[in-house]
Amino acid sequence: MDIQFRTGDNGTGSFFIEKEGRQVAELDFEVKNNILNAYHTGVRPELEGQGIAGKLFDELVKHAREHHYKVIPSCSYILAKFRRNPEGFSDIWYRTEDESTGESCGIKR
Repeated sequence: MDIQFRTGDNGTGSFFIEKEGRQVAELDFEVKNNILNAYHTGVRPELEGQGIAGKLFDELVKHAREHHYKVIPSCSYILAKFRRNPEGFSDIWYRTEDESTGESCGIKR
């Protein structure tokens, strides 16, 4: 399964995987002013536990570093990955006093 990438005119984007013409996993985000808000990660139930979300996450991190974006981890999955290794993501983690709780996962802007 290859990870694909798409962007919209309004700063939205997605890393996603299709299987047999059907989207089965995605990591959605929005970019404004060099800040990438990663707000949703989803993998269809039949594919859970296969490391697919981790592969999407790795693509997000690579993309953020290549474009010098800071990342707001609005998605609970992304936030958990950042919290497990804060030093490893300190170069891209956009941290503020009112830091994301990960509770807005799945809420599209």
